[in-house]
Amino acid sequence: MQRIRGFTLIELIIVSVIVSIMAAVLSPLMRSSLTAYDKTLGDVVVLDKLRYATERLAREIRGVQYASTTDTTSPTYCSGTTTDTNHYCFTAMDASGMAFKRSYVDAAGTVTSQTVTIGTAAATTTPPVTAAVTLAYSGVSSGTAQILTDELGTLTFKYYKKNGTELPPGPATTTGTALASNNACYTDTTSPCVSYIQIELTLMHNSLPYTQRTQVGLRTPPI
Repeated sequence: MQRIRGFTLIELIIVSVIVSIMAAVLSPLMRSSLTAYDKTLGDVVVLDKLRYATERLAREIRGVQYASTTDTTSPTYCSGTTTDTNHYCFTAMDASGMAFKRSYVDAAGTVTSQTVTIGTAAATTTPPVTAAVTLAYSGVSSGTAQILTDELGTLTFKYYKKNGTELPPGPATTTGTALASNNACYTDTTSPCVSYIQIELTLMHNSLPYTQRTQVGLRTPPI
């Protein structure tokens, strides 16, 4: 008759102690690894949002319409009348936002224009949303601003002339054809005031800032 052996109580106790020691040693390591993974994943997500938002803003600004009364082939106007002089169609150029007209080709193949507004929105509790960068388009959802990215820290725009001189932002005139504080610049048809715009966007994640800066050159005026 074959004798069947089992574990003794002492052997079970020894194994239990060894397993407990291994668990006590490995648990912090596993917890640390999971924490590091979670942080890395969060960093990747916020950097992806930062890159997408910056590139999207740059693409929108590159589409700023230029009003030309000297281009007889395809003249464009900021206010829809031939009284416009040569300048970019900005209606607002502030330190933290802007509004402008841009041209695009619609589904019917017709070149038309719409107003684009870049701004920010404060954090809300219902629904819970952190501070955000917003985009609004005339003719789309009644011009309601849509969130481009959340976790906003700061959004700053700087405006420069072709020679690198920084221009102070200011309110637009009621006609939306020029900045009130820099109106004279827009009467110079050979070198309009604003030549390129710097975007600096900072997102906050886990109390840490993530910043990206880029410069956007405006289209060469057709004059």
